Amino acid sequence: MSFYAIEILIIVFVIYGLAYVYYGRRLLQNKIVKADPNRPTPAYTKFDGVDYVPANKYVLYGHHFASIAGAGPIIGPAIAMSYGWALPLIWVLFGNVFIGAVHDYLALMSSVRYGGISIMSVSENVMGKSARYISLAYVYFALLLVFAAFVSVASILFAKIPSAATVALIFMPLALLFGILTYRVGISLRLGTIIAVIIIVLGFIYAYKIPFLLGYNPSTGAGNIWSAYHYWIIVLSIYAILAASLPVWYLLQPRDYLNAYVLWFFVFFAAFGSLVLADHKLIGTAYTSFAPRMAAFANQPTYFWPAIPLIIACGALSGFHSLVGSGTSSKQLSNELDALLVGYGGMLTEGAVSSMAVILPISLAWTAPELYKLGVLKPGKTMLSLSPLDRFLVGYGYMSGEVIHRFGGSFSTGFHVFKLFAAIALASFVLTTLDTATRLARFSWQEMFDWLSTRSPTLYKIITNRWFASFLVVLIGGGMAYPVVRLGKSLAPAYKILWPAFAGVNQLLAALALLTAALWVYAILKVRGGENWLIQVPAWFLWVTVTAGLIWWTVDVLPKLSVSVQKVGAGSIVIVSLALDFLLIYYFVRGLRRASKITQFPG
Repeated sequence: MSFYAIEILIIVFVIYGLAYVYYGRRLLQNKIVKADPNRPTPAYTKFDGVDYVPANKYVLYGHHFASIAGAGPIIGPAIAMSYGWALPLIWVLFGNVFIGAVHDYLALMSSVRYGGISIMSVSENVMGKSARYISLAYVYFALLLVFAAFVSVASILFAKIPSAATVALIFMPLALLFGILTYRVGISLRLGTIIAVIIIVLGFIYAYKIPFLLGYNPSTGAGNIWSAYHYWIIVLSIYAILAASLPVWYLLQPRDYLNAYVLWFFVFFAAFGSLVLADHKLIGTAYTSFAPRMAAFANQPTYFWPAIPLIIACGALSGFHSLVGSGTSSKQLSNELDALLVGYGGMLTEGAVSSMAVILPISLAWTAPELYKLGVLKPGKTMLSLSPLDRFLVGYGYMSGEVIHRFGGSFSTGFHVFKLFAAIALASFVLTTLDTATRLARFSWQEMFDWLSTRSPTLYKIITNRWFASFLVVLIGGGMAYPVVRLGKSLAPAYKILWPAFAGVNQLLAALALLTAALWVYAILKVRGGENWLIQVPAWFLWVTVTAGLIWWTVDVLPKLSVSVQKVGAGSIVIVSLALDFLLIYYFVRGLRRASKITQFPG
């Protein structure tokens, strides 16, 4: 049975539209959380001009979406195409509707109701003080893997496509300018956006002609790609420290807002391409194998269940989103009703990235004759012969090139231009996640030592200094990303080994955060019956799946990987995370049993 591109597009939009209206607005917002537009949010009650700053809901949606997306909804589905396109697409849609968007919205709103504290601190209110510190430790380890995996992806991307690095470097001072113009000079958001977008377009044109070379020229082969990779690890680590330590309005918020315009156009053109190519069938295989062998898993048979959450790290769902929602977005939410667009809508947008900008284009380009003519695919090979990063870039470039050709332009030119645009969009995703992950890790580190604030104020001030805390994250995460790894006879960037560990720990965090939110709904909001089960059942399903997947990875895959910094670092973090995971489940069950004994509630 074959499908046309337009059929997949319609399925995605119908499912997401119904989910937003009925699951998001009517169930979560109106019936369970009962969002109140008149209730003051922490952005006002705790305003400090650094972290607690009220934001326009569209600005915040841009920041939130750009921060949560990262490389996960792109690289993960590209890896998962080894199963064919059908199983990854089903997982993305299922995860979005029943787990991911619910998780994101509840994490955001539970944080808002507790004054903008992290989801880890929310756990203290429903599970006890010990659960909070265990959660903080778990999250800190998870964020170290997030930073390590994403800085590795960004560094190899800039080494391979230096023009994408040019745009990324233009974005940094542009974000500073935008923040100063809108927050200090006082120009309108609309005028500031117009100025910034014009500069972005000019920057893209400039980058197409002038790549930023740092130790390697992919056009001539001069230099060494791994030297360039190492240089970019250092440069991006310095950027992450600055972005995570400066006031949120100064760089992080305006950068994410401007990035969102790039990302919205990126998603829009993917949908537009599907409409233009409505008569194109998906030539990619819908189903290849339930257990393909993958290099990141030591070429072991990788069964779709329970391995899939170790591959698609975002797109369907992500624990990192609960950290963004409760770490930065909850501190900037201006109105409780804005949470539906920011939290629920942001997750659905990420799912659209996975389905329409990754899975669909790769399926259209699977064995496209034009790619053989350009030499992108070797004779007899499919898109699976390319690395996950190249699958995404080539797939998006192919679909866009076909659209340009339909309107009378050159396929080759359209292919190369939009392949670069896809690289820029990916870089935008990754860099916003890097700075946000570093800031969130700083928050977790600072909260872990809050008990010192009264016992030893001087020591507390030193340990929780924002610059020191940010540097520590970058030092450990960058240390795992810096060395290249050997896969078979070839060298590879660190993310090839780090990805399953990062993805698994991240998805397990999603299960724990959703269980925490379910307990908040059950014990604090006093919602019982079917509405609560709609949260708990998906949370338990995810927890069982990811826990089984991580145990399998630790027992069967990890021992077969070559000895490396990544194997030792990621393996240690996964083992510790599993131990913390079972401790948190104990506190969750205890909290649930206590709440279930309460038959009458005050007020």
